[in-house]
Amino acid sequence: MQVKPWIDKYDQPYKVFSDSSVQCINTRFAKVVSERPGQTFIISENKSWTYSEIDQYSIRLANYMLGQGICAGDRIAISLPNSSEFVISVLACLKIGVIAVLTNPRYTEFELEYQYRDSGARLVICRNSDFEKVSAIYQRGKTAVETILVSGVSGELGSGSDSFDDALYMGAGKVREAVTPANQPVLIIYTGGTTGSSKGCCINTRNLNAVAFGWIQMCRSHTDISRYRVLSTTPMYHIHGFQTTINACIFLGGSMIILDDIGCDAILKAINAYEPNVWPAVPRQIIGLTCHSDLNTSKISKIQHIGCGSSPLPVVMMKHFEQISGVPIIEGYGATETSMAVSCNPVNYRKIGSVGIPYPNTDCKVVDLEAGTEEVPLGTVGELCFRGPQIITHYWQKPEETAKAFRDEWWYSGDIGYMDKDGFIYIVDRKKDMIICSGFKVFCSEVENVLNHHPDIAEAAIIGVADPVRTETVKAFIVMKKGKSLSGNELNSYCRQYLAPYKVPASYEFLDLLPRTSILKVDKKALRKQALLRSDAGEGVDFPFLRLQPMLAKRRICEHL
Repeated sequence: MQVKPWIDKYDQPYKVFSDSSVQCINTRFAKVVSERPGQTFIISENKSWTYSEIDQYSIRLANYMLGQGICAGDRIAISLPNSSEFVISVLACLKIGVIAVLTNPRYTEFELEYQYRDSGARLVICRNSDFEKVSAIYQRGKTAVETILVSGVSGELGSGSDSFDDALYMGAGKVREAVTPANQPVLIIYTGGTTGSSKGCCINTRNLNAVAFGWIQMCRSHTDISRYRVLSTTPMYHIHGFQTTINACIFLGGSMIILDDIGCDAILKAINAYEPNVWPAVPRQIIGLTCHSDLNTSKISKIQHIGCGSSPLPVVMMKHFEQISGVPIIEGYGATETSMAVSCNPVNYRKIGSVGIPYPNTDCKVVDLEAGTEEVPLGTVGELCFRGPQIITHYWQKPEETAKAFRDEWWYSGDIGYMDKDGFIYIVDRKKDMIICSGFKVFCSEVENVLNHHPDIAEAAIIGVADPVRTETVKAFIVMKKGKSLSGNELNSYCRQYLAPYKVPASYEFLDLLPRTSILKVDKKALRKQALLRSDAGEGVDFPFLRLQPMLAKRRICEHL
């Protein structure tokens, strides 16, 4: 990458990240505890905990782990929602050099068992409501799990299980703080498996330091980081939630507000009560607040930084929210492989619809879609590639997958996009979500953008489905606004105004809600499964058997072939 057109677009000149400045996260946490022991660290359920209190709890838990024979380098799975227990568990792992495997507690037994087995986790920390599920995995004996630690209960739980609260009382005393080398993993977070089997991203101390370093620089021009108070509505087991709450608070000595309920009413109530100045959000939450009748009378304007990621936010909705709230939404881009972010919009040079410019100390290039070996000119669509100190070095025990994704220090994202003349990055689609229709390429986001601009449509999602003639064809899932309705022919006529014929959806299915992942992305895997079930039931095109049958009217599906 010779030309860096983004280099003068930062709100302030950025500082160069140095490996010599890298510190263990537990060392940084100990510094905050020493300097500001009484500083509020966590606010949750109308309770609050200081840095000193959380430090003592994490020391006790670390001692419990040592008493169970857990050693530095071992893996412990944390299957908890956002909570003080989650933060305590992560800090306990960091203190003794244990790798924390952050897993989604909402996963099925099958999904969790794979991650426990793949990571070799020896201990699992879960909540009481998930104990039966985790215990069933333990009883099958196909993982390395030896102990289950359960929050929300006390007393005897049976063989191989202990109460989280009781463990904190068993582990009193001091602990010798571990010093984990900068290139050694401290976290394993699994990808969602959208491009194959779920892969464990090995995130090290250098990665965590680099993201905090870049995050602070991107926020400081418009945010009082000396009073960092973050509203936590994204899961901490996801890299975005972890970095903007736990890691950022530790680096800045800030406070986090944890919500059990992340509905719009609860979010506005927390904003009014605690006046956070940072809110990392996802599009669904912003869309919900935009439509909330109390938004314009709330304290939303107290927030100085609203970051939006995970999926594109419709431009119309973004402008509407900003008009009501007066707070700009900063869109960025990243993945678990990038330890959160590789790009972000600067406030003063923001381009709506773009995911911004490369993070400080980060390079970006766009390569050809076929071999990925040739860099394409500015403005040309290709695969986005990044390199920087926040990029992980490998997947856990998957050398072949690592070799595909990480080449010569560059991470090949699998996302399709382009960079404009000013260095701003635009996402066109996921590489896998690109539909090949009669040899033509159809980018799902392009079709979604057209549908989302229809005044009667609340939300739309696009997938490709098998077609005996065109290989694949475009299918749209539509959520209508309340009281509105459209026919397939009406949508067909509308789309043909903006899209080439091969991009126009061949079928429309109307849903009350689109399925979502745990981080509120549209779950296209679920939509593909639903489309396949329709096909298997004879409700459409069944490609393997080249079968065409009429759609059932009761499904509210409109089809044109």
